[in-house]
Amino acid sequence: MTFTRTSAWLVDERWAKAYPLGDRTTIGRGPESTIILRDSAVSRTHAELCKEGEAFVLRALGSSGTKVNGQRVGTEWSLREGDVIEIAFTALRFTARAPTNEMFVIPRDVPTPQDTQEGPTQAVIRAINRSEIVAASRRGWRRFWYWLTHRANTE
Repeated sequence: MTFTRTSAWLVDERWAKAYPLGDRTTIGRGPESTIILRDSAVSRTHAELCKEGEAFVLRALGSSGTKVNGQRVGTEWSLREGDVIEIAFTALRFTARAPTNEMFVIPRDVPTPQDTQEGPTQAVIRAINRSEIVAASRRGWRRFWYWLTHRANTE
């Protein structure tokens, strides 16, 4: 197996995936993101990693928060070997070491048809009037889910 030439990687050990980092790598739930996280707590473009000289800088863009080693990132964070980026339920370890053969090397996540459809995010669900939710849920769960997923996007 041949690895992409890169000076740094993001490794998702839970799914045994390794992402080579380019000059700019985006993380989010949107189909245009380099690394797609399929979670309603993740913004379309939640964070980006940019190469600045020999270093990589993480920029938090999402509203629900990004952590590095358990500490919330304000706007920027210079990454060091072994730093763990936490976004929603995903942990990505930053490393300069090439992954082992047990890892799947993913240059870019491929969006699925479901990724291009807009579903409700946590911000949208919080913004909905509670009385509307109760009224819709009384009409049945199937109709409630249809109502929830086909509302105009307010994000």
